Amino acid sequence: MKANRALRAIAATAATALTAVGLAAVAIAPADAATKSTLVIQQPNAVTSLNSSTNDGNTTYNSVVSYLTGIGFTYYDNNTNLIKNTKFGTMKLVSNKPKDFQIEYTVNPGQTWSDGTPIDAVDLLLSHVVQSDKYSIAAGLGDPAKATPAFDSVSYSGQYAEHIVGNPVLSSDHMKLTLKFDQPLPSWELLAPGPSPVHALELMADGKTGLQSAAVNKAAKAKFLSDFTSKNTARLKKIGSIWTNDYNVTNINDSTNQLLLISNGGYIVKSGIDGQSLTLVQNPKYNSGPALSKTNPVKTIVLKNIASDTAAVAALRNGDVDVYFNTNPTIAGKALLDAVPGVNVIAAAAASYSHFDLRVGPANGTKDSYTGPFYGNRQKAKDLRHAFLLALPREQMVDTLLKPISPTVKTMDTQFAFQGTSEYNAIVKANGNAEYSEGTQADRTAKALALVKTYYPNASATSPAVPVKILFANTSALRVSLAKLIQAEAKKAGFDVDITGNAAWSAHLQDTAYDATMYGFSLNSISQSTTTEIYKSTGGNNNWGWAHTTVDSLADDLQGGPLSAAQVTAKRIAIEKIAHDNYWGLPLYQGITITAGIKSLKNLKAAPLSPNFFWNYWEWHF
Repeated sequence: MKANRALRAIAATAATALTAVGLAAVAIAPADAATKSTLVIQQPNAVTSLNSSTNDGNTTYNSVVSYLTGIGFTYYDNNTNLIKNTKFGTMKLVSNKPKDFQIEYTVNPGQTWSDGTPIDAVDLLLSHVVQSDKYSIAAGLGDPAKATPAFDSVSYSGQYAEHIVGNPVLSSDHMKLTLKFDQPLPSWELLAPGPSPVHALELMADGKTGLQSAAVNKAAKAKFLSDFTSKNTARLKKIGSIWTNDYNVTNINDSTNQLLLISNGGYIVKSGIDGQSLTLVQNPKYNSGPALSKTNPVKTIVLKNIASDTAAVAALRNGDVDVYFNTNPTIAGKALLDAVPGVNVIAAAAASYSHFDLRVGPANGTKDSYTGPFYGNRQKAKDLRHAFLLALPREQMVDTLLKPISPTVKTMDTQFAFQGTSEYNAIVKANGNAEYSEGTQADRTAKALALVKTYYPNASATSPAVPVKILFANTSALRVSLAKLIQAEAKKAGFDVDITGNAAWSAHLQDTAYDATMYGFSLNSISQSTTTEIYKSTGGNNNWGWAHTTVDSLADDLQGGPLSAAQVTAKRIAIEKIAHDNYWGLPLYQGITITAGIKSLKNLKAAPLSPNFFWNYWEWHF
């Protein structure tokens, strides 16, 4: 199954109220800025993979590592402006015709991977392999729409795959790559292929376990070009297995295959302890992006997993971490942070939101089956889905668990736009989701029970009749609290809800053992086609078997040629009206982040899009 790389799955962090217990110790004074060189950053979730482009690896926290160790043609700043990285290369339209839309990408000479291997446009070719369904099929790597392909990529079946024509064309000097699409595409700059150390993949496919000579690396890159061009199925399958599985390494030391750690970003992964920390050091050969600060630079970055909010604040106060980050902060936690000496606290709205989704069938491209209570489009299943959404206590969830964190938080009624925008208001006025705010929750739950009793006459709050199993991060205090509220209210409507959850929730998003999911999406780009993959039957983030031909057509329109703002809004309304009428799911609330960093760290700036405050790491210094 695929997932749109514009969306990262996130689990909520702990949201229990913080107490001062254990925080009374005298704070350890930070090292003098002139001598400090290591930055310890707390993260609420552990790094699980060095490849955030696979389905299992597609999490916000894995993407941070990818961002620190890799850079290409563009990045977003803290004002959601797309910045062109002209240090790496340039891109331009060379044909803008209705059926002949071509983009030329030029890689600047003189850049190298961290092992000294020159970077060129051959390193862009893997991007085509992991995005083009047509190439995957033609090369015998599998049809991503029907089964898991050799490269279990998050990016199949999206805009790129829908409209790419043929294969990329390399210039004779291998420094330019031209892509052709069958129509003009909005936000075409977002389609820029990212570089990958393809020579390393070839070397690992040969069984190499360490860095090689320049001559060997050059030959390996030539071998990849040959395998790509000839569609060498056996070899590409072997590379695909390495790309999909071997980067899922979390215990990292000197014995780790260094080929897995090759980087063109500002930093290189040095070591890691599973579930605890990941250490990165400056890449001495980095020359693909904005230059790292020369004055009191951050030479080492340690990503330290501290899930507990209380423990994270204590670590910041005690000098054990230098930067604190929370996607679900508490008012009590904010107050404690404000009281920590020598720290700047930044609260900001996030381009993220939590959502609740009901399974209609197995995820597209899987061989699983689903026969749970919400299966299919028969009236019974639709009525039960409708009933469950009516009984979803969103207002109680927000009022009880979120407004004490941020008084402005409200329930969210569209997955296409954020609150406070004119488009949000236009969509929610017409998409039908206002139904879930009408009257009181008691009224809505009573209506839900009536629907359930149509099929289960003896169903009641004391005798729930419909079993429902919810997937969520049971390691998150917030998610557990949300699930308990859902369980209690749904029981009144005749549902027997299992809220065991799963610590490894992200690996089970397609698991048909679960009838519903609750987690968050974090955006790392904004475009006309943003979030369409949620609703499309073959969409990368559609894990629940949602399918409707009209929705697919509307999503294709949004993923196609440029549309006016009014046209975009109209199509988004139409999609969500169908989603509402089929009772697929509901958004819950928009996220908020708090970033806190020691004052001696300069240029720490919050950003709404993933990777959040990491966006300008090259500017950091003490």
